[in-house]
Amino acid sequence: MKLFKIIFLSLFFVFNLLFAQDGNGKFEIFGQIEGNYNGYLFFNYNNKKDSCLVVNNKFYFSGITSQDVVFATRFSTNRTSSMNKDVFLENKKIYVTVEIERKKYNETEYDWIVLKDIKGTQTSELENEFSRYIEFLPRNENWLKNKYNKIDEIVSLHPKNHFSGELLYFAAQDSLANFEDLKLIFHKIDAVSQNAQLISNLKEILYPKGKIQIGDFIADFELPNENNALINTEAYRGKILIIDFWASWCAPCRKKIPQLIDLYRKFKSKNVKIISVSLDTDLLKWIKAIQIEKMEWDNVIESDEFEGKVVKTFGVKAIPSIFLIDTNGKLIAIDPTIEEMEKIIIERIDKKS
Repeated sequence: MKLFKIIFLSLFFVFNLLFAQDGNGKFEIFGQIEGNYNGYLFFNYNNKKDSCLVVNNKFYFSGITSQDVVFATRFSTNRTSSMNKDVFLENKKIYVTVEIERKKYNETEYDWIVLKDIKGTQTSELENEFSRYIEFLPRNENWLKNKYNKIDEIVSLHPKNHFSGELLYFAAQDSLANFEDLKLIFHKIDAVSQNAQLISNLKEILYPKGKIQIGDFIADFELPNENNALINTEAYRGKILIIDFWASWCAPCRKKIPQLIDLYRKFKSKNVKIISVSLDTDLLKWIKAIQIEKMEWDNVIESDEFEGKVVKTFGVKAIPSIFLIDTNGKLIAIDPTIEEMEKIIIERIDKKS
């Protein structure tokens, strides 16, 4: 009897310890703000909006979330605000550090909330594990395959976790994305449990509808250049045209420009033209990038990022994105490599001569 009592008490204390560590079946967010911020912080979860007065740069939220689905959510202020990334909510004691900075975009002021650190959840450990994996992943020919294997592993183990959905979404937005491989991973995710808008956007990327196909005639467009003069693609009839979608903030785009310069200089006397369509929203940064990169061809801008009419017409979901057009305005290649473009151009030139 005495032995049974000892065992019972031991199990009781262990159970209570684990229960306490798990946030007593609820989530508790212990927050610290870097910088000076006075006012309320808001937090949306389970269709509820909770608020907390920040005192001495500290805040606290508590409540109950799903035990089955790990939802993504964000903090906001009582002013116009935005946050750099999501918080993934679990019924745990969660320790969060954020930075709130007052910024201005055009004429609009807003609070920019940056998640600096988060601890206490399985998902935060998963995020850190993935970041470390990518950081130390050798940049060789197997880099993308190994990255997808890791995403596949996470999605397979956590199909209802919104972090899995976001991993897959951002992988699909990469300019190097292999959609066929990502489609295989997509079918392993629990789409019903994920954010509906994210899944809708992901489907549009992986299974585009209405995107211009090889052999189609392009829909001509007219956009302003850096001098605000309108350039219309009809002017390129009779020439082989490379349409390059890019932005000054896109590192892979900037990396590809020297290759385009070499290609352009090699074939510009052979009736080959380039028009670069920028998705920039900052005109000055766009113009500066053109000057720095010494882009010798026509440059135009559609400053609505991925919501622009021309961008949507061509089905551009990631940049850089390149379309090769023949002398009649017909699409002959989508996202060819520099080497593939050179080969096609040479074949067309030889055939004409």
